[in-house]
Amino acid sequence: MDDKKNRQSWLSAGLQALADDGPEGLRIMTIAQKMGVTKGSFYWHFKNLEDYQSAVMEEWEQVHTQRVMDIVDQEDIDVGSKLAKLFTGGPPHLFTLGRAIRAWSMTNDQVREVQQRVDRKRVDYVARLLTDIGWPPEQAPVIARWNYCAFIGHAAIGAPEMSEAEIRTVVQLLTPPGKAQG
Repeated sequence: MDDKKNRQSWLSAGLQALADDGPEGLRIMTIAQKMGVTKGSFYWHFKNLEDYQSAVMEEWEQVHTQRVMDIVDQEDIDVGSKLAKLFTGGPPHLFTLGRAIRAWSMTNDQVREVQQRVDRKRVDYVARLLTDIGWPPEQAPVIARWNYCAFIGHAAIGAPEMSEAEIRTVVQLLTPPGKAQG
């Protein structure tokens, strides 16, 4: 099976190619060469390029959204620490991958649908955390949406990774007045 790699290897390579080269990087032969396998290996796992692109987007949604939320929820930490954890621990290509997907979503309806679904999940999740930290339920979604827009903007301008001090400042801003976080 090493000569074919597994499905997960192809999906991980696709996410990396997307981060490195945008949607143009999702070429079967190019990725096969980077993986050190033949093009035929691809067809053990995917019907065609469109099937692969769809699977890569599903992987992005699962790994970079749902799994992150599941991990943060499993942590026995205060809500402020959960918010901070959302800003850390991502793979090195997190921002470039997000920028590539947003650019691709401008020309691909299926990608746009996944990207919008991911955006809704992320904003809803942060809104729930903000409600848990003490924001009124009618304000939490607004604050979550604006925070998410700032996060996307931070990635879009190619800003450097946030320092721990910067993350603490953001969490402090997201904490309602009179609610101290540890």
